[in-house]
Amino acid sequence: MQPAPPPWILQARRELGNRIRDARMEADLTQEKLAEIAGVDRTTIQNAEGGKVDPKFSLLLRLARALRVPLRDLMP
Repeated sequence: MQPAPPPWILQARRELGNRIRDARMEADLTQEKLAEIAGVDRTTIQNAEGGKVDPKFSLLLRLARALRVPLRDLMP
């Protein structure tokens, strides 16, 4: 079993999720539509926005491209 991540990692996950959600809302997209454009499942978007996972770099690239924002805009 993996040890729990330190609090600063959990905070960074939440901030990343908030930035993804904010960019999605700014683009006027639902989670379903963003998932479709990015080629992932809606639950992947839901988990990323909720700060429940450490998204892979490839997912972050897909999301930035789908949202038409620079990757750095999503990073905490």
